[in-house]
Amino acid sequence: MTRKNIFEILGETYDIENEFNVIKTLFFEPTLVYGPYLGEKSYIPIEHVVDNNLFFAWKQRYSCLNTVDLKQKLKLSFVSNGNLNNKILCLEYICNMIELINTKLSYPTYQKTKEFVILEKNIELFLEHINYEKLVIQDEEKVILIPKDTAATAVAEISSKDVAFAILKYHHASLKGQIEEKRKLLLSIANEYEPLLNKPLAGFKEYFDKATNMLNNMNIRHNNKSGKHKKELIAQMGDDELESWYDELYQLLLFCVLIKDNKERKDKVDDLLKRINAKPEKQ
Repeated sequence: MTRKNIFEILGETYDIENEFNVIKTLFFEPTLVYGPYLGEKSYIPIEHVVDNNLFFAWKQRYSCLNTVDLKQKLKLSFVSNGNLNNKILCLEYICNMIELINTKLSYPTYQKTKEFVILEKNIELFLEHINYEKLVIQDEEKVILIPKDTAATAVAEISSKDVAFAILKYHHASLKGQIEEKRKLLLSIANEYEPLLNKPLAGFKEYFDKATNMLNNMNIRHNNKSGKHKKELIAQMGDDELESWYDELYQLLLFCVLIKDNKERKDKVDDLLKRINAKPEKQ
């Protein structure tokens, strides 16, 4: 058995809930140093510096008076409750505050502590793990967080915690070339949605059948490289080509799940419109 190095072990122990709490703690702690005359220094939280020096001139403050007012209007909750959307909103707010610090403050009047640098790096790592990225729009003085794969994020939000992690992890840069790990993630996703694959929606049966066929014949559910389930093409296929087909299957699985989700949404809308347009009964 191949021994894992310490960095591989660290990567596997990443916990989204815990890491969000670390980011939150770092953000609210004093991570800036104020020392205008190089005398006695004061350690100040990011929000205090923004409120005192930057918020009033920020293009994106709208009618908000300060960061407290902004958070109230956004209904931000920094309580770690398993809600991915809430975490993304909080991180988007934090990223905008950090961007103001990085672009608007004058140095050396204000200096960053090592905790500030760690905060920035931890946010980058967190976004990487949830398959998001920062989009900085400098002219508008705003930062928005966007998914690298919208389908993946949409499916993750309606999946169990473990499968959501598998979905988000699949396209992680570190998995490039890790075909066995990708196989395990695909199997995890397929197992959660097996009832859906076994009962395809009318009009989309072909997609569901193809996904099931690939799962059964591409060395995922069964050993298709040797033994009774051997498929000659798969046995001879190189890992690079097989990985590319795994990536196609991943997108096909997401598509099948989203079809179901949107079919249920369509049925709800149909029912609503039917009730809206129903003729009132005659008295």
